[in-house]
Amino acid sequence: MIRLRHIPVGLIATCTALTVTACSGGGETLAAPPSAAPTTGLYVAAQYPASSLTTYPNVAYSTRPNAAGQYTSQRTETMERTQPSLTMRMDIVVPPNATATSRQPLLVFVHGGGFIAGDKSDFYPEVESYARAGYVTATINYRLTRGNGTSDTIRTTAVLHATEDAMNAVRFLRANAARYGIDPTRVVSIGSSAGGAVSLMLGLQPDDARARSDFAGVTARVNGAVSTGASLQGGDSDIDALITFDRADSPVLLYHAREVDSGSGRTWSGNVLATQQRINASGNSCMVVPQPNMTHTVELVMGNEYWPPMREFLWTQLRLAELR
Repeated sequence: MIRLRHIPVGLIATCTALTVTACSGGGETLAAPPSAAPTTGLYVAAQYPASSLTTYPNVAYSTRPNAAGQYTSQRTETMERTQPSLTMRMDIVVPPNATATSRQPLLVFVHGGGFIAGDKSDFYPEVESYARAGYVTATINYRLTRGNGTSDTIRTTAVLHATEDAMNAVRFLRANAARYGIDPTRVVSIGSSAGGAVSLMLGLQPDDARARSDFAGVTARVNGAVSTGASLQGGDSDIDALITFDRADSPVLLYHAREVDSGSGRTWSGNVLATQQRINASGNSCMVVPQPNMTHTVELVMGNEYWPPMREFLWTQLRLAELR
């Protein structure tokens, strides 16, 4: 079961020395990956002023019956918990280089909050920073569930509902790719805390049969999944009932506290490396990046101390060299 709790980014310490575990290994040998991506230009540095971005706020992408007082944002919880149905919404930010005839890579952000809190606006700094570099970006709301800590059944339902919504968000964006200037063959998900778990589900369990699709024939598969503040394997984190690990899954970039996550209590050796080993053993690949001990999540805005591994990951998984 995935058990996560969100800690505000403001409580997180700064990491001054960043190393990563190579994708091919699951052990303790740390080394920076070989650099393939440039450090300047489109997709790796700001190209456009914020004033040139086009924002589509509160775009509806899916509607579901409201099960047991759910809601789509902590901002609208009081109003939505008594509604018979819920409409999930996203904000989409389109840079000036993205048009129907000049499609650009897509980044889909999934906020955290322990499946009970949070809002799509939590990722606004990241959304703007990547849009200014030439990516189409979207940040989504999804179904949240009070009381999901009271039983394994409710908690599992909360995770599956959030994942179903995220899958339909990806499908919606693919189905409307021309309108928003999206290249549907270049999509990466990025999540924090509970949203990190959802991002991992998008990467490792694409088009899950338990998740009802709103868009027949449109896949929710992503080219890569990024997470901060979530891990999958070891301890009481047995999610074999939710995820199968396969060679065809999407590669993973996993940021996590080394040694102990202050929000979930998960450990680098017991949970993070176990997650990496399970993914790599399937024939897929996982690169892990250590955060400072006793942190939970970190900001993943372009250009900060956590940007270099992200730059390499996006460059490779989105095949950005072909677009330059």
